[in-house]
Amino acid sequence: MEYVTHHPKYFMVGGDLHILIDDVMFKVHSYFFRRESRNFFDGAEPPSSPSPEPGSPEMDDRCTSESRAIRIPDVTVEEFERFLWVFYNPKYSIYSANIYSWFSILKLAHRWDFPEVKDFALRELKRRESEIPLVTRIRLYQEYEAPLELLVPLFSELCARESAPTNEEIAELGFEQACYVWKAREALRFPDGVTPLPGGVTQNDVYAIVADIMGLPEYTVEGTEHTEVTGVKPDPGAPSGGEDTAVVPQPRTKKQKKAKPT
Repeated sequence: MEYVTHHPKYFMVGGDLHILIDDVMFKVHSYFFRRESRNFFDGAEPPSSPSPEPGSPEMDDRCTSESRAIRIPDVTVEEFERFLWVFYNPKYSIYSANIYSWFSILKLAHRWDFPEVKDFALRELKRRESEIPLVTRIRLYQEYEAPLELLVPLFSELCARESAPTNEEIAELGFEQACYVWKAREALRFPDGVTPLPGGVTQNDVYAIVADIMGLPEYTVEGTEHTEVTGVKPDPGAPSGGEDTAVVPQPRTKKQKKAKPT
């Protein structure tokens, strides 16, 4: 067995459950894990011994000594410390932790099916959700493996709000999810799938906005300053195409750029 160190806090006198994470040995009370979890021991095997057959004596003495410790994959020492804190909090009813710790606790509670701990973490996150921006909450729920149904109200809020996702939010969501958000926003506002432009939008307006949003060179066409985009009902007050005066549009400075549509 490789060299390991005992955890300074959670290698406990009276503990009967030995757990190895990286090179740190934990010794805690199995009571909490057997009482609360439905699948904590599934997939957890001794670090160097063959997997025992169900019902065999070897299966019963798993975790009872350092040589029979179970190894927990894909969990850091820090994450497991946060999780154990729920059971060994010395302040009893006072559970004061930063919101990122609660996300970490939720991740393990969901993975190992600790329903009471998961509900507890979700209550704390709900109580303090105003501390984190909406899109960051979405990312963290996904990163920490929260139940997928919890994402529905968060994405719904993002799709229903008046303002569109910002560039920073799009980067945080990722390209694929951002596309779905835009599609949902369109479907909510135009259920028939038709999204007409407002009257008075000219072809040069479209060129300017597309170039600005997509970071392309400016592009204009002489004589189209009042030519409305095909499919848009003409504004009765606007000059007709025959009254256009050929004008070479001047390049826009940064201060003159049109505001990005929301």
